[in-house]
Amino acid sequence: MLSHAATVSARALHRVGVGDVARRAAAARGFGVGRRVGGGRRLGGSGTSSSSRRPRVARVFDRRAFRGAARAAADEPSSSSSSSSSPLPFSPLPDVPLSPHVSLVSGASRGIGLEMVRQLLERPDASMRGRPSAAGGHVVAACRDPSSATALAELRGRYPTRLSVVRMDVTDVAAIEAAAATVAEAHGRVDALVQTAAVLHVAGEMAPETSIARLDERSAIAAFRTNALGPTLVVKHFANLLHEATARARAEAKEAAAEKESDSDSDAGYARAHAPAAVVANLSARVSSVGDNRLGGWHSYRASKSALNQLTKNCAIEFARKKHPVTFLLLHPGTVATDLSAPFRRNVPEGKLFAPEFAAERLLGIVGEKTQEDTGKFFAWDGEEVQW
Repeated sequence: MLSHAATVSARALHRVGVGDVARRAAAARGFGVGRRVGGGRRLGGSGTSSSSRRPRVARVFDRRAFRGAARAAADEPSSSSSSSSSPLPFSPLPDVPLSPHVSLVSGASRGIGLEMVRQLLERPDASMRGRPSAAGGHVVAACRDPSSATALAELRGRYPTRLSVVRMDVTDVAAIEAAAATVAEAHGRVDALVQTAAVLHVAGEMAPETSIARLDERSAIAAFRTNALGPTLVVKHFANLLHEATARARAEAKEAAAEKESDSDSDAGYARAHAPAAVVANLSARVSSVGDNRLGGWHSYRASKSALNQLTKNCAIEFARKKHPVTFLLLHPGTVATDLSAPFRRNVPEGKLFAPEFAAERLLGIVGEKTQEDTGKFFAWDGEEVQW
């Protein structure tokens, strides 16, 4: 008889995190999924003691175990709600080849995000020259409404095994959790997370304030939710997948070093030197800089992006202490010809309004070349560090 973990309802699955789904489902089917994804010591799991010397990659996350066990647990009818038609917290993606690199772009349906997805798929070096494994890797495009993302649908038709499109609204925690579960089931890792979703104006609802008298509470809260809190919550729910990517990349580099008959005592150092940590790149803006603020105004947008900077710096400090660290970057794209900048272009100096293609290429290049030594820093599109 299956345990209660295997008969958990879809509604209960929705309330637990990705790791809990994996552990409960795996326990029901006899899989040994550890409690700490990306960590060293196993805390729980069945069939193997904490002192077992299994390969670290297998110990950290078993995608096949997760895929089969999570589906088994979700498919079993609940004794308390067997007739429930509640949707699962994730929709299983088509089987895709295991990729040595997974890039996730948030806000991918248009503008810079869409162009990043295109370049990651189409360019031989994926525009990330410092991360060669990104070339030919898998891309996850996240946006609020995939059903209306026609450009992503066209790319999906051309790259059916390399592109996945998932729904993720950064202001909806349940949607973020569901997206994380989807990516965990399909890939088990995220090597590069680039977050481009932002709000500056909404016709008839929100506009940059030119005076404190125009500050609106609801608009300010909406700006903070989208521009600062949303990206940080995404990091929270994708943290295990980011640690997992660092762990796997280092294990793969260590194996490559061993195959080259390198000194076994230096394998770990070789892995750290030759396997870049997973990276999170959050799009900020130069107007977020306190030190560079000479014009004032735009209270909600400036302050929300300043908050994003601080939250990203906090994450950079915290994640640098982990066994499998993650690099955090802030990026200023310049003024780009997107919907966000449309009402404000007339004052842009000649030659300073960039095409999305140019901005995406420059920003992905920065993401590719920066290392853990650069974590917590803020870079402009030209590679120059931005004053905070």
